[in-house]
Amino acid sequence: MLSISWPSPDLDLELLHVTSTDDSLFLAVKRSSTSASCPGCLTLSHRKHSQYSRKVQDLPIGSKSVTLLLITRKWFYEEPECTIKIFTERYDWLSSNGRRTARAEEVLRKLAFATSCLSAEKVAQSIHLPVSHDTLLNLVRKTHIEPEVSPFCRD
Repeated sequence: MLSISWPSPDLDLELLHVTSTDDSLFLAVKRSSTSASCPGCLTLSHRKHSQYSRKVQDLPIGSKSVTLLLITRKWFYEEPECTIKIFTERYDWLSSNGRRTARAEEVLRKLAFATSCLSAEKVAQSIHLPVSHDTLLNLVRKTHIEPEVSPFCRD
């Protein structure tokens, strides 16, 4: 197996397999824990239901783009007071339907706000974090910005 230095977005992730091409790395990872918290009541479940995989873009390593093949598990939950019976494990560093890690999204957000989305697309491509300008524009639109209150304004 190829030896790499990869700063994992989660200390609980286990690196299962690495595949390398000329310009990209594919890392198969899964959470190493034996339980997960119900998103409804936060109680632990130890009973696995199934698993599925999804591709997630992470920060590049050197001159290679990084794609995580994230193996995510579903869990049974049988607490009578909770309405949730089956749930998917959650990750703090990834939105529930996210295609990028939070840290990769933050780099792209900074690029998009610092330049135009068309320019940010070219810069992202050059740093091996490929994304379309439309995706960058959507990222800008969904960013919540608190307005600053001027000390000269009075209610």
